Amino acid sequence: MIVQFLSSNSRFAAIKYNADKVSAGKAELMCVKNFQSLSILDKPKPSDYRSYLQMIGVLNPKVKNKQLHAVIMAKGRSYDKHQLTHIAGLWLEKMGYADNPHLIYFHNDNTNNHIHIVSVRVCKNRKSVESRYEKMRASLALHQLIGFDPVAQAVIDYSKAVTYQFSTMDQFKILLKTMGYSAYINGSSALYMVRHSRTLWKVDLNIIDKIIKNYKSDSIEVGAIKQAIELNLKVVSGEPVRHPAFWHSYLRKNYKSDLSEVFRKKLNIDIIYHTNGATVTGFTLINHRTKNVYDGNEIIDFRRLVRPSVRPEGFFQGDRIIFNDDQNIYQPNNVPDLAIKNSSEDFDSKNKTRGRGR
Repeated sequence: MIVQFLSSNSRFAAIKYNADKVSAGKAELMCVKNFQSLSILDKPKPSDYRSYLQMIGVLNPKVKNKQLHAVIMAKGRSYDKHQLTHIAGLWLEKMGYADNPHLIYFHNDNTNNHIHIVSVRVCKNRKSVESRYEKMRASLALHQLIGFDPVAQAVIDYSKAVTYQFSTMDQFKILLKTMGYSAYINGSSALYMVRHSRTLWKVDLNIIDKIIKNYKSDSIEVGAIKQAIELNLKVVSGEPVRHPAFWHSYLRKNYKSDLSEVFRKKLNIDIIYHTNGATVTGFTLINHRTKNVYDGNEIIDFRRLVRPSVRPEGFFQGDRIIFNDDQNIYQPNNVPDLAIKNSSEDFDSKNKTRGRGR
């Protein structure tokens, strides 16, 4: 479970954002608290809540960014809307917002249950809510509530990461990023894993250097994955698109494609797109079945991967690809086995079978 802070502007745009989600059937208003003067209204409108929060906000002109907009997100459906709402209330208390007017919305519009919290960073006594080390305190408060030890988890994730094979330090950092960590090197002997705004674990660079020196590319696996990409590009596009959550500073830097989604869900292979500003410049491929990390250009030319799809030659039907020309069927779940160690001859024979009658 994670907590993230979103926009803190003083227009309280989060009210409209969440209200629009409610209207679209993608969210539910779970809790309204400490809006005393609005209690005379039978059905307060979103604009009423926004005006009330703005009224409290002007009590302290020194606070420039008056909106609190935070998200608490669970993994999958591990927590339901009532459990998340309860946790959010306890979290607000630990963060100093218990007596401030606040709203809690449950969202059901993605695979991870999550709630949005909207409040004001000014108290009714005109004091501002403590904001020093806010991100770190927010994570600590949440972890205390759910009994989670982030340091112990970092050790587990590090132990898993060093079982992978990679050829550069950047690839190791990318691997850690897929696990939810950022990393930095301080000096020449250690790399530090960071999550929840805290440095959680120190990694001996000698261990990483040894893995890099012992790296050997698997030509059979590379060939099989390349052919799998080429085949799937006949049906879906590898052209990356930005994450639709433009309001979120981290997510809007993430790019994905139809191809990367197919590989992640069906083959347990991550395609990680790299960016320079708003430009996608390359990619890394991580095969979680074989625990191998590849520079994308080792697999396929980047320009070929991201070329827009003009006319798909087939379509997915469950776990199968059905081609338009001869209705031959290809099952992509065979690809992970090929990518593990099997010869690519079986893959070639499928291509030949698909091509008969052309």
